[in-house]
Amino acid sequence: MHHIWRLHHFLSVAEQGSFHAAARAINVSQPALTKSIRLLEQDLGCSLFVRLPGGVRLTEAGELFRHRAREIEASWNASLVELKVQTRGLGGEMRIGGGPVYSAVYFPNMLADLRTNFPNLRVAVSTGVGADLLPLLQRGDLRCYAGGIPTEIDGLGRDFITDILYDQENSLFASSQHPLFDGGEITPEKLLDYPWLSLFSGGLANGKIDRFFASHELPAPPLALESHSLQIALKMLVEHNFIACMPVPLAQSYSTLQLREIHMEGFHWSIPTGITYHRSSKDFPPIKVMRKFLEKATPFAMASRSDKKKASQAGP
Repeated sequence: MHHIWRLHHFLSVAEQGSFHAAARAINVSQPALTKSIRLLEQDLGCSLFVRLPGGVRLTEAGELFRHRAREIEASWNASLVELKVQTRGLGGEMRIGGGPVYSAVYFPNMLADLRTNFPNLRVAVSTGVGADLLPLLQRGDLRCYAGGIPTEIDGLGRDFITDILYDQENSLFASSQHPLFDGGEITPEKLLDYPWLSLFSGGLANGKIDRFFASHELPAPPLALESHSLQIALKMLVEHNFIACMPVPLAQSYSTLQLREIHMEGFHWSIPTGITYHRSSKDFPPIKVMRKFLEKATPFAMASRSDKKKASQAGP
């Protein structure tokens, strides 16, 4: 910082033509200004001013340095403005991460809300599972992550905050036109007759599936496809009789595809989800707007509002 101040002092003396006038203009004492210029000349290894009876004039080196000093001061001032704008969420770029459900179901409207509140903020979105994106959050490449909450294995530490928003239900889904629904009871044995796909490297889901079939003394179903592409996965479900374990909100958000839940006793399960961010971002305005929007948009929030409405209608 002292180098920036010395540049400012140098330019003031150059503009005012004397140490006395410059000290008065920038509200510093003349001895302090004289010392600042002397230290700057020592750092540069040359004289910047010729001292005259009525003031000073720039040396040849001083003239050259004035041109560069103006550029440096202008860049510094622009950086300060940029930084203030960025920290208030009024401009710059914010990189965020989202799990598959948050990215597909909640982020589109949330991003529109951010655009309304911060029209000059550029948002970059990465989509993936927590195992892939939480390390990016930890090293500062992402400002926040919305999805399955981090566990002790993720090791984010006490510098990170997670606001739990709702428990995300997961179940088995297939096309409503799937042969399984042609009639008769759907048993675990029947599920083994069709190809399965794993969505978004579903390690947790695959473990649940394996344990479910093991509990029925059956082998794990044939995993024919592992896809990070939601578009491909949905097409395989709708057109090729695949079965998949999917988050319920994700399946419900594609109502036009007519996906149908396969109700199997003992399989329905859920995981807590929320938004995770560094403690230093707690009061960052765009993060606050994101949290507020997601709190209102998630199923848990909607269920809470419904419960409150029912309670108010029931009366005392």
